Amino acid sequence: MKATLSWGVVGTGGIAAAFAEALQRSERCRVVNVVGTSLEKAQTFQRRWALPAASGTLAELLADPRVEAVYIASPHPAHEAQAIASVEAGKHVLCEKPIALEAASAARILAAAERRRVFLMEAFMYRCHPLVRELVARLSDGVIGAVRHVRADFGFRVPRNPDGRLFDLKLGGGSIWDVGGYPVSFARLVAGIVEGAPFAEPVRLAATGRLGPTGADELATALLTFASGFTAEVTSAVRFDVGTETVVFGEAGKIVLPNPWIPGGDRQGLSTGFTIHRDGCETEDVLIRTERATYALEAELVLDSLPALQASWPAMSWADTLGNMRVMDAWRAALVAG
Repeated sequence: MKATLSWGVVGTGGIAAAFAEALQRSERCRVVNVVGTSLEKAQTFQRRWALPAASGTLAELLADPRVEAVYIASPHPAHEAQAIASVEAGKHVLCEKPIALEAASAARILAAAERRRVFLMEAFMYRCHPLVRELVARLSDGVIGAVRHVRADFGFRVPRNPDGRLFDLKLGGGSIWDVGGYPVSFARLVAGIVEGAPFAEPVRLAATGRLGPTGADELATALLTFASGFTAEVTSAVRFDVGTETVVFGEAGKIVLPNPWIPGGDRQGLSTGFTIHRDGCETEDVLIRTERATYALEAELVLDSLPALQASWPAMSWADTLGNMRVMDAWRAALVAG
């Protein structure tokens, strides 16, 4: 097992900055290079986080022998090409969600990683947080009885900008692509617990929502039904503040998570938790504390996974990523068709 891991970052936006900041507090992972849409942006990022280097092109970053792993935090449409280029360069890859804009594209990335024998993970950072492991343990122990339903929301309200990445389809606009993968991945995870598997796939999907003037989905809801009879209602939004609360319903009660997607409500995630409501019992608040920010936990999980090619459950495996993309494809198709 490797002791340390040096990272190159693709992208200079807010998420890339949060990753760089988090790794400054990691003793085992560090950022050594960055590339943006221009050398000037990369150099500004370099100065901000005191990095050893900045690159003018992705090829230059991938040629840096110090870069052992690549964190891709660029706009969604660029993910496939950048991930495959990084894989072909022999670098391990952590790619922000969604890993691609359709399942077929995701499959090409996974095939490249398998061929080159490098680690690859889709960066659903909440799956790397101890909050999820504690939730899984409680559900598996039957704390709320047989689990029957999940309601999972992830939505916010921003001004409609036809040229912005959240609304322009050419830039991967729409709430399903931006944040819909979170509630879908959560529902599939809990459905897997019900079925005694790492995850499960829905057998039926019904969708409704609202397409904006650009054709991007500004609000989307899907009802997922699984073979076990378990159901999930998932909602995403970029023009409607539906919030981030997620509730798991069981025969004996429910578990309420205020914001599982960004534990603690910020990108540090040092303190978070959930509340258990059980019939005939006192309400139980479960508090989860960590010493490192969520992005550092995610980067260190990649390090701890090596030399394996995939992360261990409940982080996203390749099959989990591909299944999630297929559900998102079906959700978008059903919404547009409806």
